Amino acid sequence: VESAVRLLDFGMDPFNFADAMLGIVGQRLVRRLCTSCREADLATADEIDTLAAEYCSGTTLNAAEVVADWRTRLGDSSGDLELHRAVGCEQCNHSGYAGRLGIHELLVGSEAVKRKIHARAGVAELTQTAMAEGMLSMKQDGIEKVLQGHTDMKQVQASCL
Repeated sequence: VESAVRLLDFGMDPFNFADAMLGIVGQRLVRRLCTSCREADLATADEIDTLAAEYCSGTTLNAAEVVADWRTRLGDSSGDLELHRAVGCEQCNHSGYAGRLGIHELLVGSEAVKRKIHARAGVAELTQTAMAEGMLSMKQDGIEKVLQGHTDMKQVQASCL
């Protein structure tokens, strides 16, 4: 989202830019947990509440609804969620991490987004419109990957300051 606003700040014509835009992808790389040694623990209610608060921060999302969705999509058969942590082994050189993983944000050039660009909307307004259409922020994508066991929250927080 910020890329679109920055390009307009650099003097790009909003009508030409918006009409040509199909989408903009933002990406950060985080360290991937080593699959050989990562350890899973059941997430406590406090940990889930903290993740939900981070996920919903700056949005109109309801934390309880988000947690219910996570339990359905990402939980085990009883709806419990797991958080994984780095341990360290020979395969990852005792770091607990092996490789990198991308976390992404995709701003789709929908008609509503294009109208906001034409009107030179700010970052907050453009973000609100895109998220209302289903866009996930990089932090939200990162939290989803934390709950899937691919990385940990320290990595997401470090990349999404």
